[in-house]
Amino acid sequence: MKFVSILKDGGRFDDLVKESPALVKFFHPDCGHCKDMAPHWDSLKDKLKDHHHKNINIIEVHADTLPEIKSDCAKNIPGYPTIMEVKVNGKGGKEHKGERHTDALHKFFLDTFIKEMKDLKEMKGGGGSKRGSKRRGKNRRKNKMKKTNKKSLNRRSNKKMSRKKKSKKR
Repeated sequence: MKFVSILKDGGRFDDLVKESPALVKFFHPDCGHCKDMAPHWDSLKDKLKDHHHKNINIIEVHADTLPEIKSDCAKNIPGYPTIMEVKVNGKGGKEHKGERHTDALHKFFLDTFIKEMKDLKEMKGGGGSKRGSKRRGKNRRKNKMKKTNKKSLNRRSNKKMSRKKKSKKR
């Protein structure tokens, strides 16, 4: 994991996101919201120290470098600061719409990057074995059928019980 500030060379951004996803903050130093958020962005380093081994870049990009950036994600920045996921090859991802304090930024990072990685591993069956995932799919279907059969048996037995009660009352 790299923490990078791009203040002059926008082409460097394209190089960084070419092969790695990134959490990016597009900012302008004269923006009041950007100034308020700066210490929270800086303290994000401490929050992310447990994920230092991940191949994810944390990048802040000065607004003046946007014309030099060729990646799609930098084409339509609505305002400053804009915090967003940038996928490999500079494709735009989720945009952070929440609060701009450290905990909210950390949660966005976890939900966007870490949860997504876990979901991909689970979809691949842990080790990526197609055979294992097919087995799990069959087992899920069998379990679902068992549950359905149990429910229908329970309904039948409940109907029989209610018939017996009615006949005893007569």
